[in-house]
Formats: sequence, structure tokens, C-alpha cells
Amino acid sequence: MTAKRVWARKAAPKPQKEERLQEPEAPPPSFVAPPPGYEPPGPRQPSDDVPTAELPKWEEPMPGFMTLDRADASTRVGFQAGWHKIDDVGASDAFIVRLEPFGQFVLPNRSGGVYGQLPLVHRFDFGADDATALGNLELGGFYLPVRSNSELIFRGGIALPTGSDSAARAVANAESRFERLTDFVLTGPSYTTLRLSASTVRQWDIIFLRADLGLDFVLNKSSTAMGATSVFGRGNVAVCVRVSEVDLAFELVNLAAFNGTAVPSGLTNHLFHTAAFSIRKPGEDQFHLGVIFPLDQESRGDAWIISLGYQRAGF
Repeated sequence: MTAKRVWARKAAPKPQKEERLQEPEAPPPSFVAPPPGYEPPGPRQPSDDVPTAELPKWEEPMPGFMTLDRADASTRVGFQAGWHKIDDVGASDAFIVRLEPFGQFVLPNRSGGVYGQLPLVHRFDFGADDATALGNLELGGFYLPVRSNSELIFRGGIALPTGSDSAARAVANAESRFERLTDFVLTGPSYTTLRLSASTVRQWDIIFLRADLGLDFVLNKSSTAMGATSVFGRGNVAVCVRVSEVDLAFELVNLAAFNGTAVPSGLTNHLFHTAAFSIRKPGEDQFHLGVIFPLDQESRGDAWIISLGYQRAGF
């Protein structure tokens, strides 16, 4: 009888007691579970190798000016205050204080904007003629043909007849005219005026130049101003030098009265001028301090104005 050969698989050895109780090995410390909602990045695209365009650098606002037009390519809001002194009148007898809030907003497309300004005057006469006078409110807009640039500015506005025509208040407004001679029509009694102008602001390194050319057409005025000029021309220029973190400026304003029977004959009687010197802090927060002098023969040397103010620009 042939014995039958039987193949059998050898049983695996039983684990020792210590091995059976050992915990499974923990994952390496470098492994961190992804946060909920995580999606792995997609395949790299050829466009990823193209460098992104740099963001435009912040452009510092142009200098402001005390006596010229204000419209330019920067949003601005602020005030200008002036103390007016007559040489042959003591400060204890009489003086004038003028305050003008103003503002302009550049539209998001940078092609233009809107503006407004309103003078307020108080005449301190320590006799009996104290008077507080509101000037004419001016509202309008401006257009920038070269977008985001002040190289050319076209401005159009309307001065509304908010100025008082009572005698004492009209005198107070008239006596404050030298601080901003270019805005003479804002001091006229109840003047309604169409205002048009073109300006340019240029820069050469630390030197800035501004020039204005404009016409004012008085559409309506108080009966007390009959015979007064109804068409004015303006030609202004200013030079500013930026040195040691300050702006030093010289400004010249020229106003011409083209008609009006109330103006005496002669060319010099139809032309009016002021000069101004100022120091201003550049940047977004612009503080200024300056002095303004009339240059005409009748008022030269008789009056002078100290002007100070603040504006937030380019925000």
C-alpha cells in the first residue's frame, strides 16, 4: 500500500503579546490634512509666465494758488481766509476778514469735474458800520481734454445772485475784492454771471507754471449797480518753485473792464492788478501763508492782505 504524500501550508507564527498590543504607526509629522473646500491648483498655463503690469504710481497733486483759478486734475476741498488792512486806518478802527470755502471733484473717468466756491465777508468797523456780507455762489464744471492731466483745462460756471445789495454789505464785499481779484464778480451786488476760462498747468522738474485766460459776462445785477461793467476779461499767471519740501509762489492777476459808464475813461481805469507771494506745504495736506498787494495807482500802497488756508488735495 502506497502511502499518500500530503502537502500542507505551514501556519504563520502567532504574534507575541507585546506585538498584538502595539498601536499602528502614526503618519509623519509633515503631513497636514487639507482644509475643507481646498482645491489643488490646476495645470500651469503659458500666460502664468507673462509678468503682470505694474500699478500706476501715485501722482502728487499740483501746487495750489491763492489768487488764480483753482480747477485742475486733482480733487480738492478747503478754505481760504484773509485779513485785510488799510494802511491809513488803524486796526483798532476798522479791518475786513474774508472766508471762502471751496471744493472741486474730479469724475471717476478723469475727463473733468465739478466745482463750487462761496465768499463770506465781515467788515469790522468799531463805529457803527459793522456788516456781514455773503458773496455770490459760483457753481460749475471743467473739462480735461488730456485725461488726468492739467496741461489744458476748460472751465464754465455760473455765479448766482446770493450777494446782498444793501449799502453796508455791498461796501464790505467791494472792499474785499483784492484778495481774489480774478473772482471780482463774486463780490458784485446780486450779480448773475456766466464765467468761462481756459487754463494750463505745466511742470519742469521743481518749477511749476499756471496761466488763466477768461471772460465773465454779467447777465443780471442789482439796480444799485446800473452803469457798472458787465463784461470782464481775466489774464493771470503764476510761477511756483518747489524747494526744501515747500512751494514758493509768485502770482499776478490782471482784470480788465471792457464796458460800463460807471468806470472813468482812460485805459488805466479799466485795468486792475494784484501781486501775491506765498509759501505752501506740498502733498495731500496743503497749508499756505501769503500776502497780497494791489498794484493799481489808486490803491497801491494803501491796502494789503494776509491770506492763510488749508486744502486737502488729490484724495
